[in-house]
Amino acid sequence: MSEASETTIAVELAVLGNGVAALCTNLRSKPATSWSHQLLDIVTAQDLAKRALFLFLTFSEQPACTRPEGRQALAHLGRVAESVQVVSAELTAALARKAENARVAALRNTKPIFIGPSPAQRVAVAVDLLAKVPAQCAEGAKWVSAAERLQAARDRAASTTPPTPAAASTAPPRHR
Repeated sequence: MSEASETTIAVELAVLGNGVAALCTNLRSKPATSWSHQLLDIVTAQDLAKRALFLFLTFSEQPACTRPEGRQALAHLGRVAESVQVVSAELTAALARKAENARVAALRNTKPIFIGPSPAQRVAVAVDLLAKVPAQCAEGAKWVSAAERLQAARDRAASTTPPTPAAASTAPPRHR
């Protein structure tokens, strides 16, 4: 395991956490009133989910993920990916509900009847989930770094330990 890959995954998790925090702040600060603004939020969430899944896949292919600390890191990466995907789904559902409400209101010339969560409630759920993700990213980065450092130490120890020759035994052979 090279130090470059450890740095890359840790940095990418930090960047992902910053992107999630920015999206969360954006969703909290100004409600999305236009279709294009809501679509931009959805695309941003989907991009973050794609990056989280890529980090999960990248780490899962490394030898460090076979150890207990690596499995813990993988679990954190999985939770991050799941959370951001759920956020993307909630934002998409909010947009779909908004479109359906507009369609029903246009047909009836009345206010729509709400069944299930409103678009604002779905966005609130997304914001609540997003608020937890930067901490999950930071925790995942700690576990990834620990797993990779331990794997690198194991690799160094394995490469410096001379192999024991099996045929060079000084004991007499045992007969049965």
